[in-house]
Amino acid sequence: MQKSCKQCGRSFEITPDDLEFYEKLEVPTPTWCPPCREMRRMAWYTERYLYPGRCALCKKNIISQFEPSNPRAKRQYCLDCWWSDKWDPLSAGRDYDPHRSFFEQLSDLEMTVPYACTTNDTVLQNCDYTHQTGHSKNCYLVFHTSLCEDCYYGYGVKKSRNCMDVHYCHESELCYECVDVVGCYGLSWCQDCQNCSESRFIRDCIGCSECFLCVGLRNKKHCFLNEQLSPKEYKERIAEVSLCSWAMTQSLLQKFKELQLKHHWKCLQTEMTEDSTGNYLYRARDAQQCYDCSDIEHSKLCSQLQLGVKYCRDIFQFGIGIELCYDSLSIGYSSYDLAFCVSCMESAARLRYCMYCFGGTSDCFGCVQLQRGKFCILNKQYTEDAYHDLRAKIIEKMTADGEYGEFFPMQLCASGYNESTAQWWYPHMKKEATDKGWPWEDNLPKTEGKETVEHIPDRIEDVPDDIVEKVLRCEACGRNFKIIAQELALYRSRMLPIPHRCFDCRRMNRFHLRNPRRLWTRPCMQCGKEMETTYAPERPEIVYCEQCYLKEVY
Repeated sequence: MQKSCKQCGRSFEITPDDLEFYEKLEVPTPTWCPPCREMRRMAWYTERYLYPGRCALCKKNIISQFEPSNPRAKRQYCLDCWWSDKWDPLSAGRDYDPHRSFFEQLSDLEMTVPYACTTNDTVLQNCDYTHQTGHSKNCYLVFHTSLCEDCYYGYGVKKSRNCMDVHYCHESELCYECVDVVGCYGLSWCQDCQNCSESRFIRDCIGCSECFLCVGLRNKKHCFLNEQLSPKEYKERIAEVSLCSWAMTQSLLQKFKELQLKHHWKCLQTEMTEDSTGNYLYRARDAQQCYDCSDIEHSKLCSQLQLGVKYCRDIFQFGIGIELCYDSLSIGYSSYDLAFCVSCMESAARLRYCMYCFGGTSDCFGCVQLQRGKFCILNKQYTEDAYHDLRAKIIEKMTADGEYGEFFPMQLCASGYNESTAQWWYPHMKKEATDKGWPWEDNLPKTEGKETVEHIPDRIEDVPDDIVEKVLRCEACGRNFKIIAQELALYRSRMLPIPHRCFDCRRMNRFHLRNPRRLWTRPCMQCGKEMETTYAPERPEIVYCEQCYLKEVY
């Protein structure tokens, strides 16, 4: 079945397998195409910026996900107050009005019930400046992070220590400016590496140590520009390079980029997959068009899901034992049969149109910020029979109004489109967004023109101790930024130059090092066989099918 997207007008396909899934969940077929559906979900996910705020209950100063003029900032609680029994989300419950749009009523409720200042758990120590983070200690400006210690300026950091400026860094230590590294130690400016140590400027390497400017190596040591050297020769070559210089680092990054154009790349980053398509996909079976997922089966159009996902479609972020879920974001921890939900977890079950519900909340419709709720609609408690009767009437009315089966409208988003994850993957200019009625935040956290240092020293040994008291200027965007004491200590211990760009520019640079979440069909540049890849046909890289790639690297 072919349909035309209501948002962008592009044609998209509904397969018989899709229809079977929608029938099982008793939801209508989607009216938006897969990319537009993902954009709509991501617009509700804020993980990019932090602001100063104040707890509306205990009145202490806090770090907040909301810009101070956002109405939700006036009703936010610190994490201790939000998780306490000092307030009851059912007190905001209200009757359903069949004469009004359900989404309008849910928006009114969402604007009334207090938010947590950040979406963090309470098992944190000295991690105030974090968001979407849990079970961590001494971390600063990390997002989508868990089980970490002493990590700074990161995204998707898991089980790591003393890592800084990293993007998808798992089970690693002392890594800097790295993207997609697992089980690594002491890497700088590296990408797509596993079980490597004490190396700089390496990519697509496994089991390597003390390598420099190398690509595509397996179990090597003392390699420079992919040339095997003796330990003495390697040490001499490294001594010729000024590793602690910012200018030299920029020159080496350019050389690293040129080196990668001579290397052959695997069409997709996948391991232990069966009948699956997508990228950065691990231990997958019958997973179609899925990205950055592991331990996933019988699912489609999912991204950033880990550790146990079954029979899910159109899900962004989290995972860990979820099943039969649809068109939702940030759901996890053994949750079942969720549709059109935001941040519902901890054995949540049979929820529709719910936000931020925890503690085993089940059988609820259109509820916000519940803990252990059951048989609630718009945060009002009902008996089991009354709940099911009213739920059926609401679905009938929403279906007639064209609302049921649609995710929350972007016009009602809790934050500006430019504050959301959607702006990374589906960037829009302000006029484009506001013309569609999407919210936009003009006061992103930044200062300009307040710098107290005209020139950032090129070499780390020339950086004075009082740099942590100074205000620096980003050479890329002009924004001001600072260096924290822990950051300076790491630069000095690893002989790394002070960055000349702000955190946001560094973060976006790492983001753009990864391929887009899109598949193209093109011939293998070795054998000519048709293959699917995230490398667009017009790109300059040499791309091989998996079979040809494996013959080259092993």
